[in-house]
Amino acid sequence: MVKITVIKTPDERRWLDTLWNALWTYREDSIPEGDVMYDSEWDDICFAMARIKERLGLEDQDYG
Repeated sequence: MVKITVIKTPDERRWLDTLWNALWTYREDSIPEGDVMYDSEWDDICFAMARIKERLGLEDQDYG
């Protein structure tokens, strides 16, 4: 059973940190570097996170 952690902070940067931590685990465990298909999937993930960061007005923050 997966335990869901509730983030109880209004700080959007913490939200992104939480997502990046999960995504990096996914990258390390499930989509290894060096395979074109997996690298393309990681690029799509990074692009989506950049758009989220932009929408939150956090473009100047470094994530991922």
